[in-house]
Amino acid sequence: MNIHQTLPRIDCTHFAKCGKRSIAYCWRYGARECLSCQLVKRKPKNRVIVDGVERKRCTHCGKVLPLHRFYDRTIVRNGKSYHLKTSWCRLCMSDAQCERNKRKLTA
Repeated sequence: MNIHQTLPRIDCTHFAKCGKRSIAYCWRYGARECLSCQLVKRKPKNRVIVDGVERKRCTHCGKVLPLHRFYDRTIVRNGKSYHLKTSWCRLCMSDAQCERNKRKLTA
């Protein structure tokens, strides 16, 4: 049974900035119902701000680079589109593609 609960649970300790709803509720239904409240966004774990510039760590080479060094990605899940950055930097992606193309030519 799918019951739609509008009030936060008693044991809920994380509320949105409006104080009326839980953060999980606002993440799920925020676009339609929480227009007056500013939604709380999750901070990516692999990003840091250095000298006012947001940077991200490449999971392949481990370097911390500015965001423009990563490709943009769009993922669509359940009708929602999410705009992300790739986990590998552009240099690592191009190196991997170059190696892949070399393997294809020799095979």
